[in-house]
Amino acid sequence: IVHLLMAHHATPLYSTAAALLLILLPLSAGAAPAPAQIGMPGCDTSCGNLSVPYPFGMGPSRCYHSPGFNLTCDRSSNPPRLLVGDGTLQVSEQINTDFDLLAVVYTDDIKIDSGGHGRLGGGLSDDGPYVLSRYKNQLILLGCNVRATLKNGNITMSSCSSLCPNDYEGLSSDSDERLSRPDRSMSCSGIGCCQAPIVVYREVLAGSNEIVPITSYDVELESFGWNRSEAQLWPPRVFIAEEGWLATWSLSHQLSTRGVSMEVPIWLGWEVIDDHQDDTDQLQRSSSPASASECSRDAANSVCKSSNADCRKHQRGGYTCSCKSGYEGNPYITNGCQG
Repeated sequence: IVHLLMAHHATPLYSTAAALLLILLPLSAGAAPAPAQIGMPGCDTSCGNLSVPYPFGMGPSRCYHSPGFNLTCDRSSNPPRLLVGDGTLQVSEQINTDFDLLAVVYTDDIKIDSGGHGRLGGGLSDDGPYVLSRYKNQLILLGCNVRATLKNGNITMSSCSSLCPNDYEGLSSDSDERLSRPDRSMSCSGIGCCQAPIVVYREVLAGSNEIVPITSYDVELESFGWNRSEAQLWPPRVFIAEEGWLATWSLSHQLSTRGVSMEVPIWLGWEVIDDHQDDTDQLQRSSSPASASECSRDAANSVCKSSNADCRKHQRGGYTCSCKSGYEGNPYITNGCQG
């Protein structure tokens, strides 16, 4: 009888243990892997919904590669803003370390003083990691009988002129067939508006193949020919902006309305300017920039910390990294590219 009672009471205990085991096994088998590391240990890697992967970083200098890659998270705004340089430029899209482009925005047009001069720099230095993308940006001028010129020193980087007939009624006129329907794109072909590509690189020395980037631009405005008092209704506005930004009717209407501010998108190219360049790199940079796409072993090991990463040397002498085919992650940190 005792034996039967013990057996009777033991059965539920074993059943309970087995049930617990069956519950725990799926939980452990399906546990999510730890998120991949994107930054330096102990460093904050997010600002609002934006990630901040190394070589970018926030806070102490150990969190980013070198000056220029240090970003600031303004958490006093809602949502938080991720800022570059002096805070004039704001990161607008996720940073992808496999691509050497950074999407940023600045607010409103370039401010022009009474002498017709303005400047866009964003606090970025020519010896830092950034340069305006040579493919994605353009100069835009809105105004009547005025020419805008972008310069760096005495080097002209871009220029265009905008003219207006005497009966010009402005970009937002309902009588203008080009803008009378919201589904029509704005025509920016020299009447009230002009646009032109920007030359990003220039040669430093005559006869030399060495080239450096331009990150700061001086803007010069020159007015001519039109002295109508109504000209004050359409004061000139100058932008450096992403190509295609001026393509919508709604935006062109805002631009022609005084006192309206907006975010202007531009693209920055970036590369890691490393202190470990060897003599081979320096010689390759100055002699044949067109073929200077391979990194020396020292430079590759210094910049691309992941063993599953490829290194590319740019015309400025800096480097970028990407994960090899079949791998993904951050090539700038140890074991960052995972298969």
